[in-house]
Amino acid sequence: MRGILKHASACALLMIGLSGYRSAAFAQAPAASAAIPATAADVKAGAQVRDSKGVQVATIVEMQGANVVLDTGQTKVAIPMTLLVKDSQGVMLNITADQFHDAMAKAHARAEAAKAQQPATTQQDQQPQPQTTPPKH
Repeated sequence: MRGILKHASACALLMIGLSGYRSAAFAQAPAASAAIPATAADVKAGAQVRDSKGVQVATIVEMQGANVVLDTGQTKVAIPMTLLVKDSQGVMLNITADQFHDAMAKAHARAEAAKAQQPATTQQDQQPQPQTTPPKH
């Protein structure tokens, strides 16, 4: 959980980066495809997630509100539930693995750039300051 929260800004950037794929991926899906939007009931921890071509890309860790946390084997990332569909074989992304990995790389680069823009904190800044109470009259 701590690792997921540590990269919350990267997750947010990933969700923004992937948002353009929602409708485009459905428009590209062949009419014969039996894929339908996945629901929270379809999301089960430990289940494999495939891309739109059937390539396994991640494992479901958990639901976090309207997002699903995936473990890619290299990192954990939260994606919007709207990026998941299901078919007879289980849950899958409505984008390709290449699109997914590209969006993750861009989100990571943005997060690193944002982190570099933040002023460095000193050890003294991280120490809790003693609280003083006002004198009672």
